Amino acid sequence: MKIKVQVIVESDDGTGEVVQEIAQLERGRLRPEELGLTLAEAKGLLEGLQRTIVEQQIAEYSKQQSSCPLCCRQRMHKGAHDMVYRTVFGKLELSSPRLFHCQCQPQRTRTFSPLAELLAERTSPELLYLETKFASLVSYGMSLKLFEEVLPIGAEINASTVRNHTLAVAERLESELGGDTVRELQLYLNPQAEHLLDWFHVVRHEGC
Repeated sequence: MKIKVQVIVESDDGTGEVVQEIAQLERGRLRPEELGLTLAEAKGLLEGLQRTIVEQQIAEYSKQQSSCPLCCRQRMHKGAHDMVYRTVFGKLELSSPRLFHCQCQPQRTRTFSPLAELLAERTSPELLYLETKFASLVSYGMSLKLFEEVLPIGAEINASTVRNHTLAVAERLESELGGDTVRELQLYLNPQAEHLLDWFHVVRHEGC
C-alpha cells in the first residue's frame, strides 16, 4: 500500500490552489510497529507540513508588503538577506527582502525589512513556552533530550539556548508585573506556572 500526503493551499485573493506533496509512505503486511504513523514519520510529516505552510504564508505576506498601504505604489526592492527562525517543528531558513520606504510619508530610515521586523524574536512563542515549561520541571539537558525525541527539532537548539530563553522569559515576566508576590504572579499566569516561578526566584536570590 502506498500513501501520499498532500497539502492544498487556497489563496484569499482567488489566484488558485497550490498543491504540494509532503510525504510518501509505504505499508506492507500489517505489523504492530507499522500500524498508523511511526514517530519518525510523524516528525517528518510535521516538518514538511510546517515548511509548506510557512512558504505560502511568507509569499503572501511579501506580496502584501510589496506596495505602500497608503498610496498603493510599488515599493522598490534593495535586496534580501537570509534569516533563521526556530519553531517547535524545526528550523526555518527564510529569505527576508529589504524594501525602500514609499516617499508619500516621511520615514526615519530609507529602507526596512518587513519580515525581519515581524519575526524580531527569531524564535516562535510556542517554542519559548515549551522550553520554559519543561526547564522549570527538569534540567535543561533533559528538556533538550525530550524535545529531540518527540519533535523534529534535531540539533538546532542546545541546553545553553534553552537556559537563555528560560531566563529571558522569566525576566520579562517579572519586569512586566513589577513587585507582585510569587502567588500573584502564579495567579496572573496560570496555576501551572508554579514550578517555573519558584525555580526562577531560587535562581535569582540564591545565585544557582
